[in-house]
Amino acid sequence: GNVFVEPDGTLVPIDFGIMGRVDQATRRYLAEMLTGFLTGDYRLVADVHFRAGYVPADQDRDRFMQACRAIGEPIQGLPLREISIARLLAQLFTVTEQFRMETQPQLLLLQKTMLMAEGLGRALYPQENMWRLAEPLIRDYIRREYGPEARAAHAINSALESLEKLPHIIEQMDKAGAMIGDGGFKLDPETIAAIRGEGAPRGIYRLWMAVALALSLATAALVLML
Repeated sequence: GNVFVEPDGTLVPIDFGIMGRVDQATRRYLAEMLTGFLTGDYRLVADVHFRAGYVPADQDRDRFMQACRAIGEPIQGLPLREISIARLLAQLFTVTEQFRMETQPQLLLLQKTMLMAEGLGRALYPQENMWRLAEPLIRDYIRREYGPEARAAHAINSALESLEKLPHIIEQMDKAGAMIGDGGFKLDPETIAAIRGEGAPRGIYRLWMAVALALSLATAALVLML
């Protein structure tokens, strides 16, 4: 009832009264999980669940991997009309109870959306296979959001944010140096002089600090790009 279909086949969703947003980390976990299911890599599926904290760390990873395999393999390649949602949900509930998995509130709206999408798919074209449709979309998303270019952009943004904080960091170091000079800490005089930059003009000391930080961040960005 919340989706119209135009004559050219375009889907038009309406009614956005209840909406939510999945954070970046959760999106990454979900993309990796779906990739694991699509490729039959159930070790990856299990690892992501543990890494995300969805499965308690004291549970058996191999047993959980086998449980994921038991759910995923029977529906691989099947059209929608041959997949029993009731059976699938029953399996999922059994797994969550068996491995003491807690409900993830940030995923409830997403799960509802996925069920709605599948129901719509059944109504429009039950012969279609959702796994086949999802695979190129998931691969493109991972490449766009987590590929080398995306990592380089993230590193550059992090470097810029760090550089914006540099004046505040230097100011705090100056204050710390003043406090040390006032007897707040008992350090060797040569150590105090080095921390405060004595023996060289303060401007040069700050410049070297900025250059060192910038070089470190640039090196990190280069490593990520490679």
